[in-house]
Amino acid sequence: MSTGLRTASNTNLVSFLRTGEKRTMLSLIPEYAGHGLKALDLNFCEMMNPSSELRDHGDGYIESLLRLKEDLGLGYIQAHAPYPRDYKALSLSDKILSDNEILKSMKYAETLGIPHIVIHPIKGSVKENITYFSSLLDRYDGSIMIAIENMEGEDEIGSAEELLEIAGSLGERAGICLDTGHANIRGEDIPAFIRSCGKHLIGTHIADNDGKSDQHLLPGFGSIRWEEVIPAFRNTYDGFLTLECMFFSRRLPQSLSGNIISLALAVNEWLLSL
Repeated sequence: MSTGLRTASNTNLVSFLRTGEKRTMLSLIPEYAGHGLKALDLNFCEMMNPSSELRDHGDGYIESLLRLKEDLGLGYIQAHAPYPRDYKALSLSDKILSDNEILKSMKYAETLGIPHIVIHPIKGSVKENITYFSSLLDRYDGSIMIAIENMEGEDEIGSAEELLEIAGSLGERAGICLDTGHANIRGEDIPAFIRSCGKHLIGTHIADNDGKSDQHLLPGFGSIRWEEVIPAFRNTYDGFLTLECMFFSRRLPQSLSGNIISLALAVNEWLLSL
């Protein structure tokens, strides 16, 4: 049964503090739930922080996330894997470390009942990405799907055609995550992008910008024409519009976090009305 477009957010929405420090998912999730944000994209990029409980004591951290899910009636609808900044330039030992972190995040996501995990493509050709993702999937014995994200750089995988070729080669365990902010930077026709992805579109990162840099603004604060984008989603995609808007409020005090969460929910309700 079709459920239509729904509202969600990455757990990084108010994760940045004015001091430059980052709050953890465990500290953030009760606050999100308290303000009515209960469909969440878990940001496993937290594993990349210099001092990370998720990386160093992962099993206990996942148990705590499971308890929060049950106690607060949450939906963990998506996850974001750690990402290699430039995989091909890494040493062999750093490639192994990156792969192991991604594989660990896939296991964690599946344990939490998450249907798919977003993974960045590496800088390289379509063929190189097919080899990369095939290797990851060959080394993972679970069933979670991966959602390959479009990137914004000229030397990165960013078009619907490239993503479709990669995902199509990987079979039923791979789909596409559309990042609207990245698409806007590359000058993509976002409604056409959505239509091209079709059934392969299984996740989203919803963010706005000025078309020049990845500002991660709330929709309406940048140049994306949402009145054209949302109908394209509605005609093609039956899932969550998942905000990834963590930078726009990073200079505000933590005392305003509740107001920011409420604003984000109101903005996504506006999107759902279009």
